[in-house]
Amino acid sequence: MSTRVAVVTQDDPFYMPTFFESFLSDIPDGVEIVDVVVLRSFDESTFELARRMYGLYGPVNFVRRGFQYAYRTLAKRFVGGFSVAAVAQKQDVPVSHRESVNTDEFVSWVGHEDIDVILSVAAPEIFEPEVLKSPDWGCLNVHTAELPKYRGMLPTFWALYHGEDEIGVTVHTMEEEIDRGEIVRQATFPVEFQSLDRVITKGKEIGGALAATALGDVERDEVTRTPMEGQESYFSFPTAEDRREFQRRGGKLL
Repeated sequence: MSTRVAVVTQDDPFYMPTFFESFLSDIPDGVEIVDVVVLRSFDESTFELARRMYGLYGPVNFVRRGFQYAYRTLAKRFVGGFSVAAVAQKQDVPVSHRESVNTDEFVSWVGHEDIDVILSVAAPEIFEPEVLKSPDWGCLNVHTAELPKYRGMLPTFWALYHGEDEIGVTVHTMEEEIDRGEIVRQATFPVEFQSLDRVITKGKEIGGALAATALGDVERDEVTRTPMEGQESYFSFPTAEDRREFQRRGGKLL
């Protein structure tokens, strides 16, 4: 019997393809990815999203990021590149699109498909209790921080903002409160890159490999659960003033 996994994510064209290239290439024997469930990236209007991104990147980088987004979106539409689906297709992994996983239909699907683990990777909604309880083994989340430090939104930004010389990646069991649970796998990597963009990309690459390793632990029944102890912090999405202070400290975004 294999360990059957459903992955819940979003189709961000910048970082999620990197995660899945690493993740799917490292899936161990005995682990089956039954489906990659792609949710809508942001539950907000295009105007609100643009305003938030403008605050994060500032005028010059906002324009640069906009051109990058347009190029990657067109490439995804016409040649299938820069997308979760394109990466999954190369590995013959099914992909589906849903409005939400917090539905009776999804919970029933998990039971019908005998899903052992739901893996959350940058999922854009909080799982309700019924979803958390639906898989046979449980739910895992991948968070690019050395939890319990830097819980919340855009943790890599906050780690660089506070001058950390290492970035953490954590795979942990999920509870109703976000970024809580027990640590299953954790790793760190040194900050050797020049920009937030490059550090996030490296974090997704390492996170993919770490998630695959964690699923291998589940398959072999060798999971080690470690309580989240030590220094704890939580941060929301950076404001424009946070971004300006980050840049004043010498931080680069792209």
